[in-house]
Amino acid sequence: MKKTGYKYQIEQRLKKDNWQISSIDSNYEWWDDEHWKLELKHNPEISFYLCFIVDPMFEGTRKKGQGIYEIKASTKFPANWNDNSNKISSISMTKRNFEIKLEEFIQNLKEYKKVKTKHKKV
Repeated sequence: MKKTGYKYQIEQRLKKDNWQISSIDSNYEWWDDEHWKLELKHNPEISFYLCFIVDPMFEGTRKKGQGIYEIKASTKFPANWNDNSNKISSISMTKRNFEIKLEEFIQNLKEYKKVKTKHKKV
């Protein structure tokens, strides 16, 4: 993975919070540019999917990484591009400053981790 751009920023923030990428895949569906499965470093039973979702309104030939309109974290791989049934958090790639959105996203993932690790200890 190149050491610049939003994917790198996300990866670095997740590593800082003890998440590790266990797999990277893509193109399950037209909207699936790429998805990562992440696991908690010291407890791989706690995991989530991070999906880089293509804008359904994107027209023309698209290169990998182009036309991403949402980055979604969910407990299960989404059934379709707008499936929010298992959503933990998401980043809209259309409005506002990315760093602000990334902070909110990371806070939601921290809350998810806190709830899951607390639940596992009981």
